Amino acid sequence: MQLAAPDADVAAVEQREHERVLQDPGQWLLEVAYAGSRGWDLTTGGGGAAGEIDFNAIPVQYLSTSPVRDQATIDFLAQLVTNPFVNLIPGTGSNGATIARSQLLRPYPQFGNVRSFDDDGTSEYNSAQAKIEKRFTRGYTVLAAYTWSKFTERVFKLNPSDSGYENRLSEFDVPHRVALSGIWEVPFGNGRRWASGASGISNALIGGWSLQAIGQFQSGRPISFHDRNAYFNGDLGALKSDYSGDSNQPVFDISGFYFHDAAVQTNGVDDPTKQRADSRIRLANNVRYFPSRIPGLRGQGLNLWDISIVKQVPINGRVRAQFNVEFLNAFNHPVFNNPGTDPTAADFGKVTSQNNLPRDIQLAAKIVF
Repeated sequence: MQLAAPDADVAAVEQREHERVLQDPGQWLLEVAYAGSRGWDLTTGGGGAAGEIDFNAIPVQYLSTSPVRDQATIDFLAQLVTNPFVNLIPGTGSNGATIARSQLLRPYPQFGNVRSFDDDGTSEYNSAQAKIEKRFTRGYTVLAAYTWSKFTERVFKLNPSDSGYENRLSEFDVPHRVALSGIWEVPFGNGRRWASGASGISNALIGGWSLQAIGQFQSGRPISFHDRNAYFNGDLGALKSDYSGDSNQPVFDISGFYFHDAAVQTNGVDDPTKQRADSRIRLANNVRYFPSRIPGLRGQGLNLWDISIVKQVPINGRVRAQFNVEFLNAFNHPVFNNPGTDPTAADFGKVTSQNNLPRDIQLAAKIVF
């Protein structure tokens, strides 16, 4: 007895499936799949300027654990003391008779910031994917695909002295995505359901029309507070973005980022100008607890349609003309850029620009032979 190789078995199954599809080309096909990935040795940063790691940061035990600005700690670290490096480091700010106490508390006090990157980060992606397809028969085809996914990473430290990286959503995390596409041949004209006997000018006018569309629906990507240690006195889990209202107003609840006492009120009412200028929210030399990304705070999701109207005009035999009218972003849905993330700025929580083009109409013509 001779056993078939595994590859031959797979090929036989694929051949039978192909023959079955050919016998019934109009069937609906459903596919469900899992896709995932793991990443190692990723470039990391955090705790320093521009996302870099600062190996010479002030040790955490000297920073304030207060949730508000701690002026006493700021003054203590800024106080000038006798400089042990006087005249030893010419050409630098650390060569004088006195030096800020914060400089002497650094691991390498003779240097300033020592910034770099590492390569020990990780990431994890998991997704469930489904696709349903109606093959082209009876003048139409439909394809719909849905993906649920979660993409997390460990590449950023909230504080330079943290022993581990923050487990946060990736900037590319998109929990839900739906893609739709379809083609519909308008059933008028020669060989179609209605006016199938049309010919000449009448068929040129009513026949050969088709409608094509591609739709995208997608969750927004996380908004990043990457380089901002913010004061916050609220429920992080309750923060949600909402772009359905007035785009001149904050797209999420910003009240937890400010105080609401008499010091920031005018005639007993919160004064936004005073709230933004409030020194208590201007953190400096504080241990950071505020996360760099919050699951509920996301950019605006996609809701875009591209639609084409196509007209085929027979000319002679296999030669035909084709005219297209294409509507990109057909329903003129705006997709805004991410809102401002600086609580001391007037545009905090507000969107100030658009991230996509308005409706664009294109005309095209070609000869097919």
